[in-house]
Parts: sequence; C-alpha cells; structure tokens
Amino acid sequence: QFLVDALQRAGIGEMASQVLTMLVGEGAKIDVHGCKTVDMASSFGKALLEFTFIVMAAITLLLGINAAKSKAAGKVLFPVTFVTGISSIAYFSMASGGGWVIAPDCRQLFIARYVDWIITTPLLIICLGIVAGVDKWDIMALCLSDVLMVASLAAGALTVGNVKWVWWFFAICWLLHIIFSLGKSWAESAKAKGGESSSVYSKLAGIIVISWFLYPVVWVFAEGFGNFSVTFEVLIFAILDVISKAIFGLILMSGANTGYEAI
Repeated sequence: QFLVDALQRAGIGEMASQVLTMLVGEGAKIDVHGCKTVDMASSFGKALLEFTFIVMAAITLLLGINAAKSKAAGKVLFPVTFVTGISSIAYFSMASGGGWVIAPDCRQLFIARYVDWIITTPLLIICLGIVAGVDKWDIMALCLSDVLMVASLAAGALTVGNVKWVWWFFAICWLLHIIFSLGKSWAESAKAKGGESSSVYSKLAGIIVISWFLYPVVWVFAEGFGNFSVTFEVLIFAILDVISKAIFGLILMSGANTGYEAI
C-alpha cells in the first residue's frame, strides 16, 4: 500500500497503482495471530491459480488417454498422470478459496500446496525409478527423503523465529540426498539399463534437480523472510509446478523413439 500511495503522490496515475496493487495484493484486515493485516493473494494471484488448474487438468486428460493405449505406456505414464491430476485438485482447491490458513507471520499460507507436494513428489521419484530401472528399496528410500523434505518445509512455514530456519536446513539435507542419488547411482543405473532409458532419464532428472533446487530458494524469500508477496509466490510456485509436473509428464509421454517398451 505504501508503494501504491507513493505512485499516486508522484502523479504517475491511477492505472499504474492499480497494476501494482494487482501484482502485490492488498493487506486484508483479519484478526488472527495478533496480525493487523494479512498478506493475501490478489485477484491476479487467484487468476493464476485458476489458470494453473486448467493447465494441470488438461495435461492430466492428455496423459491419461495415452497411458490407456498399452500396458507398457500405462506402466510409464499412470504415475505421472496421478501427479498432474492431484495437482489440478490442489489448484482447484486454492483457486476456489480453500486450502489455506493464516501463518503466524501474517501471510496467507496455502496448505493445499504442501498436501499436493507430499503426495505428488514421491510419485515423480517413482517415475524416475521406473525409467532408471533402480531397485524398489532405492525408490522407497528416496521417496522417504522426499516426504521428509516437504514436511520440513511445511513445518517451517508454520513457525516463526530461528526454528523456521532449522526446519529449512532439515529440508535442504533431505534434498541433497535426493539430488546426489539422482545424479549418481540412478543415472548409472539408467545408463546400464540401455535402450532409450539413459537419454529419457537425463532429461527428466535434469528437470527435477533444477526445479526442486529452486523450490527452497523461493521458499526463503516467500515463507522465509516474507520478501515476496503472496501473489508473486503463487506465480513462481505455479511456474515451477508446471515445469516439474506438466512438462515432466509431456517429456515422459514422448517416450522413446522405439516406443515405451524401450524405456
């Protein structure tokens, strides 16, 4: 609001202030946790949630149709179909006004996002495990690290003070285990499997490693320090979700040149 008032005093015009308000959002007057105002998603943020829901739902339909074509396709595509399907439900929840609470640091916190992540990210690891041909126990170990990573970020978002950063540190530890495994032993397994597995795995693992590394970085400036407005947070996380889930699914759907049997 301070920036909006400054723009108006500077004579820049009502249109510029409206655009800034749309992007930054307006502090809602909600008496929770002793907050005088709460940073809430603006109308633009809500539109972003609606748009991401539509994208995820459309990709889910496309993946589901292709997964049903053959047994080999289903083995590869059904897990990621559930990923985008669950994500679309989470985004529908957030877009329709639900799935959030007021965090102790006076921000709108979308709990539905963490519920989405704690279910869908292990499914993404399962997809990578299928492509790489790793042992089921290796997949289970990485899924557990993933669940603990997401749970740590959620716990940190719901706390204030120094303990918030302890939770963030825990999340980074679990993330490093995931990145190291995907880049080392799983990559070697995909290469040893032969066929098209190595090239497909490299693309998918690259998407996961880069996007998952960015999630806790964004978290630092959003749920962490609160530098990012909730609306900007919605924008960045939506982009990362589309890349790590929808784009991931489309690349997996393209399969190998010789068919899904080669993966």
